[in-house]
Amino acid sequence: MAKHRVSSGAHGWVWPVAVLGVAGIVLAGVLAVVVGSSSDSPVALAGASCDRPLRVVTAGSFAPVLAAVTAGAGADDDCLQLDVTTADGRAAEKRAAELNADVWIPDDSAWAAGAGSLVLSQPPAAGAGTVLATSPIYMVTDPATGERLKQAGAGWLGLARLVSNRTARLVVRDPGGSGDGMLAAGAVAEAVWQDQDMDASALWLAAAKQTTRTVTGDHRAMPVAAGEVGLVPEYALLQDAPRDRTVLPGTDHTAMLRYTWLPLAAAVSDPARGAALERLRTRLTGKDAAAYLRTAQLRTPDAAGSRAAVDPLPAPTAEPFAVLDPHKVDHVFATWYAGDRQTNLLVAVDVSGSMAARAAGSKSSRIELVRQGCRSVAGLLPSTSRMGLWEFGSELDGARDYRSLLAMTALNPQHRKALAGAVNKLDSRATGTGLYDTVLAAYTSARNAYRSGVPNQVLVLTDGRNEDDKNSLSAGQLAAALRKAANPDRPVQLSVVTFGTAADAKAISDAVEPVGGYVDNLTTANEVSAVFIHVAAGGLHH
Repeated sequence: MAKHRVSSGAHGWVWPVAVLGVAGIVLAGVLAVVVGSSSDSPVALAGASCDRPLRVVTAGSFAPVLAAVTAGAGADDDCLQLDVTTADGRAAEKRAAELNADVWIPDDSAWAAGAGSLVLSQPPAAGAGTVLATSPIYMVTDPATGERLKQAGAGWLGLARLVSNRTARLVVRDPGGSGDGMLAAGAVAEAVWQDQDMDASALWLAAAKQTTRTVTGDHRAMPVAAGEVGLVPEYALLQDAPRDRTVLPGTDHTAMLRYTWLPLAAAVSDPARGAALERLRTRLTGKDAAAYLRTAQLRTPDAAGSRAAVDPLPAPTAEPFAVLDPHKVDHVFATWYAGDRQTNLLVAVDVSGSMAARAAGSKSSRIELVRQGCRSVAGLLPSTSRMGLWEFGSELDGARDYRSLLAMTALNPQHRKALAGAVNKLDSRATGTGLYDTVLAAYTSARNAYRSGVPNQVLVLTDGRNEDDKNSLSAGQLAAALRKAANPDRPVQLSVVTFGTAADAKAISDAVEPVGGYVDNLTTANEVSAVFIHVAAGGLHH
């Protein structure tokens, strides 16, 4: 399930992401490469112009490819001029906008989702989305840890399990500063997601971050201590082959960087710039492309053919992971950077009698697990986030089924103290469950308190059944009211977490469907913890 950090209705290559409080590393430089040829070349393209070079923003690891392209240009090129700027990670999109770039070539397709205000051409126009090169990511570790990893299956899921039981420690590059950092962390979390579910993946990632060594700057994520597993792209290993290290490509999947052609819409619409873009793309995908890629130790798009003549690394054979979708990329960033955990969050807690029941696999009651979760999510959110707390039952406040314990206000020290006191007072009591009325009221309240640029969320925790509530809305009436209350200019992520039966969860799921509401039916204590971590990462759903 994909999640958007700003707007739940946006999709595709022009997907806006709030880049907030990033401590990412910017690797930036400028390489100007200009190659001219006679304007009366027999293959001159109509509309071609030599008045200004083609402006390319690309990952540092791809820049040698562009240098090779221009170095190999000959008389068959009509004024192939490139002005190349290297910029990696989340800073690249901003750099491309500042330079009015014609094309952006990041080191992974997942970066396209973070294009922000950068208006990219939509696939398949002008070859947008074409993968130009690839580079697999390897697990690099000491021999003893390598043996443990092999015993665990030598795959990404096996690595995740070693990290969970503290017999291995990850080393990754700063995810915000490079594709291999972002993809490395995301790949291990993806293995957990595929094996279990999204909540388990969020929980694993949060725990793994506590022991992960993050490498900043232009340094590779090589292990330096026993037990460390560095996640390093092939091009870097071929440039500096490790000694006395176990190197594994992953037996269950291959984590693969995908260098991607992302032309800007404005450039494509301009005849001269569009013609120049097509010339460059033809060079990067034509008969000489493999030779160009070898200069940077990169593979061809099909992940073959561009390896070094003598390659000391084991060949990857497992199916590649799919491109990380925006929700999963956001998980990585929200785990690494507090600024990415900004949110407007209203939590509504069911305090009916059934919340006193114990959760499966725990000595704690449901309401105690909710109290623990509220404390944890408040601790994860930065002070710029806003959080409010309601309790609900049946007619708790006159005719109203809900009562506001704390208004949705910025998490400054005073508000955190007040929130802690309010959470401590949450307790089950003899009351009904005015679930439907509360869901509508909470959704409307969050819509009215909407803040742009951050996720706006409502999290309802309940036994799952609307019961013993006088004059309650029906499920159908709730659906109709939510549909009427929805405002596309003020999107609210509505999530309902239930401890009840699957049938109860289905009833509320149908009722919240008009606003894209998400229902998560929980059974164990670990699932409760995971939900709150997931919420801090920006929401349970897209």
